[in-house]
Amino acid sequence: MQRQPTLLSSCARAATAAEARFRISPPEFALRSSRVIALDERAAELARSLAGRPWRGGRFLEFGELRPAAGELADAVLLGADGTPTLLSAELDGADLAVMLATPGARAEAASAVGDACAARWITSVGLVVGAPGEAQDVVAALRPNAMVLVSLRSSQDVAEILSALRI
Repeated sequence: MQRQPTLLSSCARAATAAEARFRISPPEFALRSSRVIALDERAAELARSLAGRPWRGGRFLEFGELRPAAGELADAVLLGADGTPTLLSAELDGADLAVMLATPGARAEAASAVGDACAARWITSVGLVVGAPGEAQDVVAALRPNAMVLVSLRSSQDVAEILSALRI
């Protein structure tokens, strides 16, 4: 008896309806509880333009002002996409991912406050820096110790793709 080789498309054609019921369907990804925090005004404009898109559980916020430390960590006032103020500590409660969005005008103390708050809560922190490499050196240096993952982007058009890949 001569055997025929199994072709890549053979498995799909060989499955009958009875066999198909034993296939494992991949589960839907769970919704994320993500926070995208713009650290400066240019990043806030970008965040506001992205906030209107359909996302899977992400909230877009703008870093407002640093509050004096009441305990070990400093807190900060954040502004929601609609301008409503909230506290960084309240926003990070229950969050599983924080993305810090920055341009060359970002302040180091903003990155430090968000990064320290994420580290204290074991929340994954991602830094996205938008700008030419030469002009973004200072903000990259400020984010480096405060983000678990740091990505430098030349174009703001890439931010939506990265947020989508992170399942924001």
